[in-house]
Amino acid sequence: MTQITPEPRTPGVPAPSGRGCAPWLIGCGATLAIVLLVGGGGAWWFVGRPLLQVYGAVQDVQRVEALDAGVSNRAPYAAPADGLLSESQVTRFLGVQRRMGDAVTGRLERLQGRFEELDGREFRWSDALRLAGVYTEFFQAIVETKESQVAALNAEGLSVAEYAWVRREVLRAAGVEAAPDLGAVVGAMTSGGGDVAMLRPAGAPQANRDLVERYRQELEETIFLAVIGL
Repeated sequence: MTQITPEPRTPGVPAPSGRGCAPWLIGCGATLAIVLLVGGGGAWWFVGRPLLQVYGAVQDVQRVEALDAGVSNRAPYAAPADGLLSESQVTRFLGVQRRMGDAVTGRLERLQGRFEELDGREFRWSDALRLAGVYTEFFQAIVETKESQVAALNAEGLSVAEYAWVRREVLRAAGVEAAPDLGAVVGAMTSGGGDVAMLRPAGAPQANRDLVERYRQELEETIFLAVIGL
């Protein structure tokens, strides 16, 4: 059985640029989410982050976790003792991912083109505002995607806690390393907290791997959202 396996990344080395895409990303546009949010590199810390604060996007991003208050299902969730996913959980998870993908994919692809104009060339200070503009619009897109996630969770009847568990187990079964949640990633970037401790794909039950494999094609279309914590 073929597993979805990410390429290893050396600690301290920025994530790859937009040129070339892992097969589990939805076109090259989604690579922007990984580059900017998970591994933006020096351009973020020395140019993007200070100018982004001027634009006020950080305040918008800090609303992300508060949006979970709009989820209707507030029941606590107890994960099954055997750790097995149900097919219903996987299909509802994919339903949430699909709705988020519909909301953000086109916008990320447009931003990818703008980012690639700056990526891979010697930085000029005249590019600073353009780079900050890319970050600003990207974070605004993340907030809007989170809003679409809340609507999708309500449509699927999932609680935040159950969705978080299903997301983690689906990614483990797919063999994909991922951020623990979007709040941790955004918090690290906006507060200077450093790298995010990624969830390692290990020890997934064989039944979960078999189940997720059946939905591999659909999962690949929006898995970048789950990777960054959505």
